Amino acid sequence: MQRARRWAVAVFAGAGSFVVCLWSARAAPFGFLPTAEADRWLVATTFATTVTTLVGAAAAWWAGDRGRSGTDPTGNRSPQTSRPPRSAPRVRQSATASDTARVTQIAGHRSAGHAGPEERPATVTQRATASGRAGITQVGGSDGTTGPVRGDR
Repeated sequence: MQRARRWAVAVFAGAGSFVVCLWSARAAPFGFLPTAEADRWLVATTFATTVTTLVGAAAAWWAGDRGRSGTDPTGNRSPQTSRPPRSAPRVRQSATASDTARVTQIAGHRSAGHAGPEERPATVTQRATASGRAGITQVGGSDGTTGPVRGDR
């Protein structure tokens, strides 16, 4: 399941548990509940909030990457898989050029004077469409002096 879908399920589980717990605590004819209307609402809201916190914590653990050691296409857990580092960005670029336009798309570029570690994206997706006398240049990674970095396409 995609990350956004897992988070949507987690949010709806939390909201649903709050509504169900609030309704059941208000509708339940338990003798130990207070008889005053304001006190019954307070107890019901406190109960619903407590249960929602527990459901939300479990759902957030499941929806986040902490609950995932990797799954195969059937959804079964598999041993830890190697993933790109979280700090490496994912780049998607799209361009359309026509007439005599020039488009340059660069991802993971490092100039010659750059002293820090190379910051190359984990995933680069570049799409371009040209018509007429338009020109498009796409660079998946360059060190600024020697041309493309080894392993680029």
